[in-house]
Amino acid sequence: MRPVEFGEAVPAGTRLTLFSADRPDRFFTVITFCIDRVSGVALDLEMGVPCYQVEDEEGRIHLLLQLPIG
Repeated sequence: MRPVEFGEAVPAGTRLTLFSADRPDRFFTVITFCIDRVSGVALDLEMGVPCYQVEDEEGRIHLLLQLPIG
């Protein structure tokens, strides 16, 4: 297991784990990856926002946004 780099395009079927100090780990499977340029403009970023459409272990669909910390 390794961390995902900012904006890294991961292929469909890749398993992601979100770690949290105050909640149990969450497990997701990537459905699609895209760069959302509209959100990047709305957030006053110079680039688009990496987005991952994922499915959780219960079959629910989520959209994960990866924002730069800075």
